[in-house]
Amino acid sequence: MATHELGPVGAAPPLSPDQPLPVRAQRALTFGLLLSAFRCTLQYVVLPFVLPWIGVTGALPPWVTLPIGALALAAIVRNVRYLWRLRHARRWSYLALAVVVGGALLVFAAVDLHTLFHL
Repeated sequence: MATHELGPVGAAPPLSPDQPLPVRAQRALTFGLLLSAFRCTLQYVVLPFVLPWIGVTGALPPWVTLPIGALALAAIVRNVRYLWRLRHARRWSYLALAVVVGGALLVFAAVDLHTLFHL
């Protein structure tokens, strides 16, 4: 494969920090983060605090939270790969955020698996 100073021939030139992400990339990035935020808000705010205040109790079983977390983690990984292909200037910033959110999702998955299999 032929290369030049900026990378493989035919690769997109790097995007500067001033350039907005393409619409497809913005949607992909937003989806993973919103899905993760929805899962956490539902499981750690609404169910344990809000519902008991109105007289309803409940908890999401691990078989519900595991697929949601897996989907969020897959979306985050896909987004990181997409930013690298675009060679976006802020890909390192997103990677840092993705590592934190992904790490939290992995911890939650471990807790859910422990609960599910009573390890």
